[in-house]
Amino acid sequence: MPAWVARSLRVLGIVITIALLGVVIPCVLVIGLLFRPSYPPQPKFGYMGEWRIPQISHVFGVEERPLPSAEDLWRDYEEWQPKTEHARRVYVARLGDASRQLAFRTSTNKGDTPLGAQQYTDVHFAYVDPTNGTYAISWELRGKHDASFLRFDTNHRLYQLQPYGSPDDKPPRLSIQAIEGIKPDF
Repeated sequence: MPAWVARSLRVLGIVITIALLGVVIPCVLVIGLLFRPSYPPQPKFGYMGEWRIPQISHVFGVEERPLPSAEDLWRDYEEWQPKTEHARRVYVARLGDASRQLAFRTSTNKGDTPLGAQQYTDVHFAYVDPTNGTYAISWELRGKHDASFLRFDTNHRLYQLQPYGSPDDKPPRLSIQAIEGIKPDF
């Protein structure tokens, strides 16, 4: 093969590579921007609509009960027979008063998922109820959020709480599912 043909093929290969990269890289960036995961908005008080966990359909439901004492929580939860097979069971409690909230901790974590790196904000604290005992309460939401809205003040709000962990956990652990006055965007 003549040298000029070999040189032409090399130049053609370089031109094709540059052209492909010029098309592929912008396409990948555009697709990445279009399909990147969006994070829920920063939760804030003031929402006047329905704040409870939305019901998926009439087949699946959400059943509520008042929060039992910390000592009886797991026994009550295990004895609780929902009206429909797949109903979600949550406890409702009016929580507040900064003096009852102890060991408030917040962290932002990052983890890889099939959709890329995701950030999560986690909050943990102990809640001491003078009548019902102590509960370990947590909250998690995708994204980096200011968790100061979870610090208690003089206001008492209704919370939907779901037990997690095991009956051996002392104090029993509850996950915040919804908060009165906050739009359920998560």
